Amino acid sequence: MRRIKEKHLAQAAARYLAAKTERERERLLRTRNSTRRLRKARVRINPWEPWELELLGKISDREVARRTGRTLRSARYRRISLHIPAAPPVPSWKPEDLALLGKVPDKEIARKLRRSYKAVHFMRKRLGIPNTAALVRPWTKAEDKLLGKIPGRELASRLKRSVVGIEIRRRRLGIDANNPAYRMWLKKEDRLLGRFSDELVARRLKRTISSVHHRRIKLRIANPSSKVRRWTKAEDALLGTKRDEELARELKRPRMGISLRRLKLGIQMFNPFRRYWDQGEDALLGKYPDQEIAKRLGCTLSSVKMRRMRLGIRTYRMRG
Repeated sequence: MRRIKEKHLAQAAARYLAAKTERERERLLRTRNSTRRLRKARVRINPWEPWELELLGKISDREVARRTGRTLRSARYRRISLHIPAAPPVPSWKPEDLALLGKVPDKEIARKLRRSYKAVHFMRKRLGIPNTAALVRPWTKAEDKLLGKIPGRELASRLKRSVVGIEIRRRRLGIDANNPAYRMWLKKEDRLLGRFSDELVARRLKRTISSVHHRRIKLRIANPSSKVRRWTKAEDALLGTKRDEELARELKRPRMGISLRRLKLGIQMFNPFRRYWDQGEDALLGKYPDQEIAKRLGCTLSSVKMRRMRLGIRTYRMRG
């Protein structure tokens, strides 16, 4: 009975395959091995370097991830795959270690306790302990008296301080820098400032032009040979009455100077097509419709509305 069933199944399968095309029969008769796709071998895009592997187990996985730029999960998986135990937790602070904070410099404590400088600094700040053991040496009155009398480098070597520290202390106290070539200004020299040009004063006093210029500015003395021409009231009255280019030719001034002066005084630009309102025209506003006023005066409707709103006059309403 079993053989008969197998024979019928074989005949049915043969008839089924005979009804198919050759391509479909090849697809149906392919084995699983022939359809299995070859998987590409995984290529490590960012392989671990030897110096990165040396960090595993010595510091925490989070610190390894931060230093190497990898994810925390990647650092932890790599350590476990190499059978490296995790780094021991950071040891707690002992009372005798806490007693050193503030009494010994932070760098010395970090080197002695084998901790990072940031960890020592953070713990001291967290406990509110002042840094009384700082390496900053307070200034004495005798040292302050030497500022400005001796050049900075020489004073730094004598006091065993940095040149930057000398400069900061001198500027904080408002003491001028020591310059052997500097010559103090005399009253008779100050009298020459403003009477003659800076070049002539510099040549007569055997000083630099910049020195004379800064001294004159410090004493607030005007430059007698300045090429800047002061504006007169008559010139200010002409601003806005003509075009800036025309007024520049008339006053013999640059056009930019005319424009800047006009803007500084708040004077509008000259417009030959602009009409100014008189009292008779203002009297029409509100008494007649805006369209009729614009037609009568020969101006635009928006000009009439803006003038009426600026004067606070209501619109015309017909009385019924």
